[in-house]
Amino acid sequence: AAHKPGTLAPGTLVAPVLVYKHADGNCSITGGEVRAGKYFYGDYCSGTIWSLRSTGGKLRSGPRREPFTVQGLSSFGEDAAGELYATSVDNGSVYKLSP
Repeated sequence: AAHKPGTLAPGTLVAPVLVYKHADGNCSITGGEVRAGKYFYGDYCSGTIWSLRSTGGKLRSGPRREPFTVQGLSSFGEDAAGELYATSVDNGSVYKLSP
């Protein structure tokens, strides 16, 4: 079947842009959101949040460890104004991640 130029054919495997070890309390990646060209993501167990920039599947900068943590990091989201938030399954809190 035909597919759009610049996209991958169904079933095509792609190597990750970045991997990290289960050290320092890390156990499970929590996917995030893109803000100002940076992808924010974190680890469920350690609560550490990082950001990175990638283009065309190649790492351009990062990972940069952000100066805050969210224990039990379960999800990222945004509000109608485009502000970034993270949620904790440990305590049910929603955190606004300010620049």
